[in-house]
Amino acid sequence: MATPAVVVERACKYYGRKDSNDYKPVLQNLDMTVEKGIIYGLLGASGCGKTTLLSCIVGRRKLDSGEVWVLGGRPGEKGSGVPGPRVGYMPQDIALVAEFTIRDAIYYFGRIYGMKTEQLHDRFKFLSDLLELPSPGRFIKQLSGGQQRRVSLAAALVHDPELLILDEPTVGLDPMLREKIWNYLSELATKGTTVIITTHYIDETKQAHKIGLLRDGQLLAQDAPDEILRRYSCTTLEEAFLKMAVAQNENLRTNRRRSTLTSSSPDVIPDNTLSNDSRFHSTEDFSIVTSSRDVLTKKDNHMELKSKKKGRYKAVFIKSIQQFSRHPGGLIFSALFPIIQVVAFFSAVGHDPKDLHLAIVNDEAASVPMGLDLCRNDNLTRVMINEDGSCDYFMLSCWFLDEMEKRNLMVSYYNNTHEAKAAVASLKTYGAIYFPANFSHSLALRVADGYVEDDIVEDGTISVWLDMTDHQISNYLKRQLHKTYEYFTKRTMNACGLNEDLVQIPVRFKTPIFGSLEPEMVSYMAPGIMVTIIYFLPAIVTSTLMISDRLEGVWERSAVAGVQPREMLHVHIALQAAVIVMQTIEMMALAFMGYSLPFKGSFLTCGILLFLQGVGGMCYGFLLSVLCPSYTLSFFVATGSFYPMVLLCGILWPLEAMPIGLRYIAIALPFTIPSKTLRDLMEKGSSITEFNVYFGFIVTILWIGISLSICFLKLKYKKT
Repeated sequence: MATPAVVVERACKYYGRKDSNDYKPVLQNLDMTVEKGIIYGLLGASGCGKTTLLSCIVGRRKLDSGEVWVLGGRPGEKGSGVPGPRVGYMPQDIALVAEFTIRDAIYYFGRIYGMKTEQLHDRFKFLSDLLELPSPGRFIKQLSGGQQRRVSLAAALVHDPELLILDEPTVGLDPMLREKIWNYLSELATKGTTVIITTHYIDETKQAHKIGLLRDGQLLAQDAPDEILRRYSCTTLEEAFLKMAVAQNENLRTNRRRSTLTSSSPDVIPDNTLSNDSRFHSTEDFSIVTSSRDVLTKKDNHMELKSKKKGRYKAVFIKSIQQFSRHPGGLIFSALFPIIQVVAFFSAVGHDPKDLHLAIVNDEAASVPMGLDLCRNDNLTRVMINEDGSCDYFMLSCWFLDEMEKRNLMVSYYNNTHEAKAAVASLKTYGAIYFPANFSHSLALRVADGYVEDDIVEDGTISVWLDMTDHQISNYLKRQLHKTYEYFTKRTMNACGLNEDLVQIPVRFKTPIFGSLEPEMVSYMAPGIMVTIIYFLPAIVTSTLMISDRLEGVWERSAVAGVQPREMLHVHIALQAAVIVMQTIEMMALAFMGYSLPFKGSFLTCGILLFLQGVGGMCYGFLLSVLCPSYTLSFFVATGSFYPMVLLCGILWPLEAMPIGLRYIAIALPFTIPSKTLRDLMEKGSSITEFNVYFGFIVTILWIGISLSICFLKLKYKKT
């Protein structure tokens, strides 16, 4: 009697909530025994639980109740070798990296299993001939469905495992090739390899030593094909399967009637209706016939285990490099996108608006014969000093307009204020300015006497109407008009020999403690922009790559081969960290060398902060990939979180202007405090020992820890 390789006892797997109407048992009352050195054909319609059962056998799904023993141990236990190199697994999906060549795909799994290069070369040549694989240099994404399945099968066979699990390996293959594959599987079985294979082709399982018929999550029978035909007096397995299905339905109806009468628990087929192999009914019987070599022991060579771990890291590293380097879009996105973003920001933000037209009504010039032509006469004397030291002013409005034009404010002349305001209303100009007819004389009286009548005050005042709907432009115009007035009055007072501050507002701004008297918007926004770019680029790249591997089944299949999640994460972190370093250097070079952004602090401290922000973004990408089942949801969450963070981080509007509750929320976001820290480094020259700097580092590291903790908790308590 052969020693069993796989035993599944009373396996119960449930999908759906037990308190809801969609409660449905998927694997129920399932006793399954697979001996070593046989081919076990698992038959059943789509959705009956075949793939779920195989996932339990390889340790990728957990049972709600019952036990699974594989090669003498429980899958997933330390030292069981399952998942790991003792199992060769071909999932129903292709589960291969699209950017791999055929050789890359097979070598990837060979490296995971610790195979030497010479072994891989020989094994690849053998499998290429056996499975009639296309040219080794062809990419997986260029192959047909049948060709991809052959490569997938080769990846499962490459290391000659003890247990081979194949989920519908012959779908879409040529009948001659299917026969060739079955002959090879039979040859493996004679050498001691156990094969579990699922298929839609019932007739081809006649070549199996034993078959199990699965329907609605229940094993109707398992035995040799000839024995099943004899037991049910049938000539074909399809006919036997039909008889068992009819009997199952009848038992269900009978059980429902009994359940209705006795108000018993949900319908379950009675145990005595299952035609299972009864040679192994318990784990005690199983352990007696299991040889000591079935379970890896603590005496296993430590250096061998270390070598296998090194091989897995090497395989995953090469896979990641090939996957990334053969994706032109990813390379361009990672290398050029930071440059494009920074260049776009510095080119578009912080510059003064141009071509701003203002409607001018100058009644002072209109009251003299030459009119506006007098303003164009630079030789005309505007200020005359009398013998008593007083001054007479003439056409000072022309000096005001001259100062406006020095600030690139373009003037368009109109006859009256009605026409000027109509020009603003029709969007021809951004504002209207009115000079009274007695502007110069009234201004002189105000300066000389100090106290004058209201009508003189009115005549010495410039009236301005602006389009205030554009906040940035209107504020810019107000600032420029104030500057124009400041320099206009200084010019007038100097011409009269008076103190130039005489008619200025009695407030004088001295040299700033930090920054400059003429601050630029770009200097204020640049730190936050740099932080957001370096944060969200790794987040998008990481979530995309991780979700891609998961949806394509690459992560799952690698895990069955023995790759640990932490090994995949370590490799991705190492490669992504290198990309983040490159992006950090690019942005700092562009900002501080290309655009001469002011910087007074430590470049090293700035670089470390930006790098850690990139790592934080990468961890956020991990979190998105764990929580989001699809690209679409990941992009929605990323985009939906990006805008609130940008709006609340203080780049566009100061935190001090926000409601107190919202301010606390903004401060708690990942890059609000770090953005302020970077600004302090750049503008104030703060050092790492100051609270406002090291607090930004603390917040960054804290968010990295929070993201990783949620990821690990989610993975730890995830059922599959």
